[in-house]
Amino acid sequence: MNEPLSNFVKYKNSIDTISLDEFTSNVESQLTSVLNTIKNSNFNKEGQDLLSSRRDIILNDIVKFNKILDDLKNCAGEHITSQEQTYLAKSYQIYEDGNTQDSSEYILDRVLFHAFIYREEIEKYLISRIKLHSKWQHAGMFIRPEYGKYVNEMTASDPLYIVDDDEALLRPTKSLWNPQYQSRVRYKIINESRSEIFKGIPKNQMNLVVAMNFFNHKPLDIIEHYMSEIYNLLKSGGTVIFTYNNCNMALAVQNFEKSLYSYTPESRVIPLMKMLGFSIVESYNEEATNVSWLEIRKPGKLTSLRGGQAIAKIVI
Repeated sequence: MNEPLSNFVKYKNSIDTISLDEFTSNVESQLTSVLNTIKNSNFNKEGQDLLSSRRDIILNDIVKFNKILDDLKNCAGEHITSQEQTYLAKSYQIYEDGNTQDSSEYILDRVLFHAFIYREEIEKYLISRIKLHSKWQHAGMFIRPEYGKYVNEMTASDPLYIVDDDEALLRPTKSLWNPQYQSRVRYKIINESRSEIFKGIPKNQMNLVVAMNFFNHKPLDIIEHYMSEIYNLLKSGGTVIFTYNNCNMALAVQNFEKSLYSYTPESRVIPLMKMLGFSIVESYNEEATNVSWLEIRKPGKLTSLRGGQAIAKIVI
C-alpha cells in the first residue's frame, strides 16, 4: 500500500466513530415488541414460531456484522502500528536536520507567519489552565518563550525561569517587562545534546513548567529526555503543560509528512508520561486545527514554606 499514513489515520478515526449499540438495542426492542403483540393470541402458532426464529437470526447477523466491523477497526490500527517504526525513524531524521539548520531567526519567524492556535476559545482555555497553576508561592519555568504571548500568563511565578537553547530566542521576552519585574526572571540557556539539559536550574523547586510549540518539533526519545529531567525539577504535586503533534489525528500526520512537525502520537506519548511517573490530568485535542496538549502532574501534595506575598505582578 503506497497511500500516506495520514489517509489510514483519517480512515481509522472515521470508522472508530461508528457504533451500532443503539441501533442493535432499538432493533431488538422493536422485534421483541412485535413478537409480544403477536403472541397475545394462539392464532397460527407456526407463523409465530417462524417470526421468533427469524428475530434470532436477525440479531445474530447484527452481532456478526459488529464483529466484522471490529475486525476492520483492528486491522486499520495494526496497519498504522506496522508503519510507525518507519515514521518514528523519519521523525528523528527531521529533528536532526532541523536542529542543525533552523536558525533562531527562522524559529521566531514561523511564529509570526504561522499562528499556532487559531481558535480564540481554545487559546482562552489553555491560558486559563496556565494561570490556574502559576502562583507567587512557587517557582515556574517556561520553555521557548517566543515573543512572550503565553509566558506573560506566568508572571505570578516567583522566580520565573525562562529557557531556550539560544540567547537570541530569549531576547524578545527581555523587552516585555520593566527592570523591577525582570529582577524576578531567571534566563537560562539549555542544551539537549548534553547529558543534563537543565544544568544549573534547581531541582524540586517548580510547581509549573510550560512548553508551547516546542515538543511539536521533538521526536519521542528527545521528549523522554526532557520530561525525565523536568520530573526532577518539579515539586511534588507540580504540573507540566505542553503542546505536541498528536499523530493519532490525521492533520497532525499530514504536518509530519510535510516535515513540519515530529511524529508523536498520543497513543505513545501518554504511556511514556506514565512510565516516567506522571499522572494525566487532561489530554486536550482539537482535530480541526491540529491543537493538542497534555496537562500532567508529579504525584504528591504541593506545598510551600513561603508565608508572605511576593512582589506584585508588574504590568507592562
